[in-house]
Amino acid sequence: MLKSRKIVTFLIALLAATLLWLYVITTVAPEANTRISNIPVTIDGSIILEERGLIVTDLKTSNISLEVSSSRLILTKLNAGNMRISADATKIREPGTYDLSYTVYFPDNVNPNDVDILRKSSNRVTVTIEKLEKRTLPITPNWLNAVADEFTAETGSAVLEPAEVTLTGPADELDRISKVQIDFDLASRNETVIERIPLTFLNAEGERVALSENTEPSADETVLTLQILKKKTLTIKADLVEDNVVGLNNALVSYSPKTINVKGAADVIDALGDELIVGTEIQLSNIKEDKEVFRFNLELPAGVNPTNEGSESEVTVTIQIVGISKVTVPVSDIRVLNPMNPEEYETTVPGSVNVTVRGNTAEVRKIRQSGGKGLHVEVDLEGRTQTGSFTAIGQVVNDSHPNVSVVDQVEVDVSVTRIPINSETEANQ
Repeated sequence: MLKSRKIVTFLIALLAATLLWLYVITTVAPEANTRISNIPVTIDGSIILEERGLIVTDLKTSNISLEVSSSRLILTKLNAGNMRISADATKIREPGTYDLSYTVYFPDNVNPNDVDILRKSSNRVTVTIEKLEKRTLPITPNWLNAVADEFTAETGSAVLEPAEVTLTGPADELDRISKVQIDFDLASRNETVIERIPLTFLNAEGERVALSENTEPSADETVLTLQILKKKTLTIKADLVEDNVVGLNNALVSYSPKTINVKGAADVIDALGDELIVGTEIQLSNIKEDKEVFRFNLELPAGVNPTNEGSESEVTVTIQIVGISKVTVPVSDIRVLNPMNPEEYETTVPGSVNVTVRGNTAEVRKIRQSGGKGLHVEVDLEGRTQTGSFTAIGQVVNDSHPNVSVVDQVEVDVSVTRIPINSETEANQ
């Protein structure tokens, strides 16, 4: 029981002492002094300075310490984190070094009139003002290493967005920057690239320059679009069509150029064969001369281009027919189709015309020995309404020699005359 009374008595005494202490610090002795160190300094008017072409490049007094007096309760609310010191630079119009007065700002829950400033570590704020300039520099790619041999990097057509950067800052800092570049490693690249790449700023010696907080770039990175294409060599081939007379083995073909180097997206190139076909169904049987030259525009599949811009745009194909015989023989079997009324008109053709054929040597020899037997010429006069002599195109028909073809059509001299009416016929009429 006695012990309990002692505890109660102690607690009452402690409460009384606490109340007495609060009374003393708030009523009997409310004022106290304290030092607040390293209060940050800010400069008001930087936007106005920029409009005038000026910028603060050095703040020699970046923080200030204050010794202040106030009630102990208010002092507990003050610290360097919630106080601010601001110097007004709005009246500055020229570059130079200036000592500015400043204003101390207290937190919102403290009335400035309740605080006395006893001492200041500095009465003024010293700032350096320089002329603000802008300079625009192109962004230059710096290609590192190389792609694999079967690929090509289209560095000449690389696209940067943006392609240039504008630097805003003091002239002396801008003078240190001579080049803006990006570094890009081509090694192991095998497809088109679209990447964001940070900018690097270099001086005249090629050394990296770190921008100070006084220099502001319009961009600190760029988007690079770079085509990485696969290469391939295609062999040029003509689209030849053989028949039973002139086969592929009878055609000696030469090409100029023989091959072409191309490039394109890897999947497109991989889908190609090893040949580029030119021409469309060149009929070997239509080649009348022993040698004929064809020229074709070089047409590549979509997405495929020559590796060099100056590459040939035309392919020359020379075809020489070999291994078959050719002979010219007279053909006397000339047939007139659709002549003018034979009761009134007489159609006359020559006794023979020369026809050139080619093919299997034995067959050609047989035709020559037979004097053109098994061949005949058809002359169609359909639509002819006038008499006279003229030249018509005769179609040579090969009835009996499957391994022989006619080299060309023939011209046939034709004469159409009216049949005379005799006197006996006239008397009967």
